[in-house]
Amino acid sequence: MQQQSIQQINLAYDQQQDRLLMKAAVSQAQEIRVWLTYRIARQMFKVLNREAHLPVSALALGNASPLPAAQSPTEATRQFEEEADAVHQLEDLDFSTAYQQRPSAVSEQELLVVDTRFVSINDQLNHMQLVCANGMNVNMSLNHQLVLAISRMLMVASQDAGWTLPAHQDKEPEAVSSIVMQVPTEKQVLH
Repeated sequence: MQQQSIQQINLAYDQQQDRLLMKAAVSQAQEIRVWLTYRIARQMFKVLNREAHLPVSALALGNASPLPAAQSPTEATRQFEEEADAVHQLEDLDFSTAYQQRPSAVSEQELLVVDTRFVSINDQLNHMQLVCANGMNVNMSLNHQLVLAISRMLMVASQDAGWTLPAHQDKEPEAVSSIVMQVPTEKQVLH
Protein backbone atom coordinates (compact mmCIF):
# COMPACT_ATOMS: atom_id res chain seq x y z
CA MET A 1 0.00 0.00 0.00
CA GLN A 2 1.26 3.46 -0.82
CA GLN A 3 1.93 6.11 1.79
CA GLN A 4 -1.11 8.19 2.70
CA SER A 5 -1.62 10.95 5.20
CA ILE A 6 -4.12 10.90 8.02
CA GLN A 7 -7.01 13.27 7.39
CA GLN A 8 -9.00 12.52 10.53
CA ILE A 9 -8.56 10.17 13.47
CA ASN A 10 -10.97 8.73 16.01
CA LEU A 11 -10.53 6.57 19.09
CA ALA A 12 -13.46 5.12 21.02
CA TYR A 13 -14.10 2.39 23.57
CA ASP A 14 -16.22 -0.58 22.47
CA GLN A 15 -17.74 -2.11 25.59
CA GLN A 16 -18.76 -5.36 23.88
CA GLN A 17 -15.21 -5.96 22.63
CA ASP A 18 -13.57 -4.39 25.73
CA ARG A 19 -11.11 -2.73 23.36
CA LEU A 20 -10.46 0.65 21.82
CA LEU A 21 -11.21 1.06 18.12
CA MET A 22 -8.92 3.50 16.35
CA LYS A 23 -10.10 4.73 12.97
CA ALA A 24 -7.82 6.80 10.77
CA ALA A 25 -9.23 8.32 7.58
CA VAL A 26 -6.52 8.19 4.93
CA SER A 27 -8.64 9.47 2.03
CA GLN A 28 -12.19 10.64 1.36
CA ALA A 29 -13.16 7.04 0.59
CA GLN A 30 -10.99 4.89 2.85
CA GLU A 31 -10.02 4.41 6.48
CA ILE A 32 -7.87 2.10 8.56
CA ARG A 33 -9.52 0.45 11.57
CA VAL A 34 -7.44 -1.14 14.33
CA TRP A 35 -8.36 -2.64 17.68
CA LEU A 36 -6.21 -1.63 20.66
CA THR A 37 -6.25 -3.83 23.74
CA TYR A 38 -5.65 -2.49 27.23
CA ARG A 39 -2.03 -3.69 27.09
CA ILE A 40 -1.39 -2.00 23.73
CA ALA A 41 -3.10 1.23 24.83
CA ARG A 42 -0.84 1.37 27.90
CA GLN A 43 2.28 0.69 25.81
CA MET A 44 1.36 3.40 23.32
CA PHE A 45 0.53 5.91 26.03
CA LYS A 46 3.82 5.31 27.87
CA VAL A 47 5.83 6.23 24.79
CA LEU A 48 3.57 8.86 23.22
CA ASN A 49 2.94 10.84 26.39
CA ARG A 50 6.65 10.93 27.17
CA GLU A 51 6.80 13.13 24.05
CA ALA A 52 3.42 14.88 24.46
CA HIS A 53 3.91 15.80 28.16
CA LEU A 54 0.18 15.81 28.94
CA PRO A 55 -0.53 15.89 32.68
CA VAL A 56 -1.82 12.52 33.88
CA SER A 57 -4.42 12.96 36.60
CA ALA A 58 -4.66 10.74 39.65
CA LEU A 59 -7.96 9.50 38.19
CA ALA A 60 -6.19 8.24 35.05
CA LEU A 61 -3.49 6.62 37.16
CA GLY A 62 -6.01 4.60 39.14
CA ASN A 63 -5.76 3.66 42.79
CA ALA A 64 -3.10 0.97 42.33
CA SER A 65 -0.45 3.26 40.85
CA PRO A 66 2.02 4.89 43.19
CA LEU A 67 2.36 8.64 43.01
CA PRO A 68 5.53 9.92 41.34
CA ALA A 69 8.56 10.32 43.61
CA ALA A 70 9.41 13.74 44.98
CA GLN A 71 11.20 15.94 42.46
CA SER A 72 13.62 18.77 42.81
CA PRO A 73 12.00 22.21 42.46
CA THR A 74 13.81 22.71 39.14
CA GLU A 75 12.56 19.38 37.76
CA ALA A 76 9.03 20.04 39.03
CA THR A 77 9.04 23.49 37.38
CA ARG A 78 10.29 22.04 34.09
CA GLN A 79 7.60 19.32 34.16
CA PHE A 80 4.89 21.89 34.97
CA GLU A 81 6.00 24.11 32.06
CA GLU A 82 6.01 21.15 29.64
CA GLU A 83 2.55 20.06 30.78
CA ALA A 84 1.16 23.62 30.59
CA ASP A 85 2.59 23.99 27.08
CA ALA A 86 1.02 20.66 26.02
CA VAL A 87 -2.39 21.66 27.40
CA HIS A 88 -2.10 25.00 25.58
CA GLN A 89 -1.25 23.20 22.30
CA LEU A 90 -4.38 21.04 22.69
CA GLU A 91 -6.43 24.18 22.08
CA ASP A 92 -5.10 24.28 18.49
CA LEU A 93 -6.39 20.76 17.77
CA ASP A 94 -9.98 20.04 16.69
CA PHE A 95 -11.63 17.53 19.00
CA SER A 96 -15.18 18.80 18.37
CA THR A 97 -15.76 17.87 14.71
CA ALA A 98 -17.51 14.50 14.45
CA TYR A 99 -15.54 11.76 12.76
CA GLN A 100 -16.70 11.22 9.18
CA GLN A 101 -17.06 7.48 8.59
CA ARG A 102 -15.46 6.45 5.28
CA PRO A 103 -17.31 4.08 2.91
CA SER A 104 -14.53 1.49 2.80
CA ALA A 105 -11.65 0.21 4.90
CA VAL A 106 -8.13 -0.82 3.95
CA SER A 107 -8.87 -4.36 5.20
CA GLU A 108 -12.21 -6.17 5.31
CA GLN A 109 -12.09 -6.61 9.07
CA GLU A 110 -10.64 -4.47 11.81
CA LEU A 111 -6.99 -5.27 12.51
CA LEU A 112 -5.95 -6.41 15.99
CA VAL A 113 -2.75 -4.70 17.15
CA VAL A 114 -0.47 -7.14 19.01
CA ASP A 115 2.70 -5.03 19.33
CA THR A 116 3.93 -1.47 18.90
CA ARG A 117 7.28 -0.21 17.69
CA PHE A 118 8.60 3.32 17.75
CA VAL A 119 11.45 5.14 16.03
CA SER A 120 13.02 8.26 17.52
CA ILE A 121 15.43 10.48 15.62
CA ASN A 122 17.51 12.99 17.59
CA ASP A 123 15.41 12.36 20.71
CA GLN A 124 12.17 13.13 18.86
CA LEU A 125 9.48 10.54 18.23
CA ASN A 126 9.27 10.10 14.47
CA HIS A 127 7.45 6.88 13.60
CA MET A 128 5.01 4.37 15.11
CA GLN A 129 4.42 0.88 13.75
CA LEU A 130 1.36 -1.06 14.84
CA VAL A 131 2.04 -4.77 14.34
CA CYS A 132 -1.21 -6.63 13.70
CA ALA A 133 -2.19 -10.26 14.36
CA ASN A 134 -2.75 -11.08 10.68
CA GLY A 135 0.80 -10.10 9.73
CA MET A 136 -0.08 -6.63 8.45
CA ASN A 137 1.58 -3.53 9.86
CA VAL A 138 0.18 -0.03 10.10
CA ASN A 139 3.01 2.50 9.85
CA MET A 140 2.42 6.06 11.01
CA SER A 141 4.78 8.99 10.61
CA LEU A 142 4.43 11.10 13.71
CA ASN A 143 4.57 14.83 14.24
CA HIS A 144 4.05 16.61 17.53
CA GLN A 145 0.37 17.40 16.84
CA LEU A 146 -0.44 13.76 16.06
CA VAL A 147 1.44 12.54 19.16
CA LEU A 148 -0.46 15.07 21.26
CA ALA A 149 -3.82 14.14 19.71
CA ILE A 150 -3.37 10.38 20.12
CA SER A 151 -2.14 10.82 23.71
CA ARG A 152 -5.20 12.89 24.57
CA MET A 153 -7.57 10.45 22.84
CA LEU A 154 -5.97 7.52 24.68
CA MET A 155 -6.52 9.34 27.99
CA VAL A 156 -10.20 10.06 27.26
CA ALA A 157 -11.04 6.65 25.76
CA SER A 158 -9.20 4.80 28.55
CA GLN A 159 -11.12 6.79 31.13
CA ASP A 160 -14.38 5.82 29.36
CA ALA A 161 -13.24 2.19 29.51
CA GLY A 162 -12.30 2.41 33.18
CA TRP A 163 -8.69 1.59 32.33
CA THR A 164 -5.72 3.05 34.18
CA LEU A 165 -2.81 4.55 32.30
CA PRO A 166 0.82 4.59 33.41
CA ALA A 167 2.35 7.71 34.89
CA HIS A 168 5.30 9.34 33.13
CA GLN A 169 8.42 7.29 33.63
CA ASP A 170 11.94 7.98 32.42
CA LYS A 171 12.58 4.27 31.99
CA GLU A 172 11.90 2.76 28.58
CA PRO A 173 9.06 0.21 28.79
CA GLU A 174 10.38 -3.33 28.33
CA ALA A 175 7.47 -4.57 26.20
CA VAL A 176 7.78 -1.88 23.54
CA SER A 177 10.33 -2.07 20.76
CA SER A 178 12.13 1.19 20.12
CA ILE A 179 14.87 2.31 17.80
CA VAL A 180 16.78 5.45 18.70
CA MET A 181 18.85 7.06 15.98
CA GLN A 182 21.14 10.06 16.22
CA VAL A 183 21.33 12.02 13.00
CA PRO A 184 24.36 14.31 12.86
CA THR A 185 23.43 17.97 12.64
CA GLU A 186 26.78 19.14 11.30
CA LYS A 187 27.55 18.96 7.61
CA GLN A 188 28.93 15.59 6.53
CA VAL A 189 31.75 15.20 4.02
CA LEU A 190 31.99 11.92 2.15
CA HIS A 191 35.32 10.86 0.64
